[in-house]
Amino acid sequence: HYEFVKPGGAFYLFPKIPHGSADEFIKRAIQENLLIIPGVAFGKQNTHFRVSFAATDEVLQRGIEILRKLAK
Repeated sequence: HYEFVKPGGAFYLFPKIPHGSADEFIKRAIQENLLIIPGVAFGKQNTHFRVSFAATDEVLQRGIEILRKLAK
């Protein structure tokens, strides 16, 4: 559902927002109780977001389900 470069050792992904504006995508994620960080916080790319996968399997599964929902 998302384009991203495979991480080279860190526990972060930097996926591309699948559609719409970055601001709207981030707002929708927050409404779903999913905290993701806008890519613009790490550079000029306001087309991506950063997510950490240093979490329990339960939390990761919940996050994956929300991200799938947001990709539609």
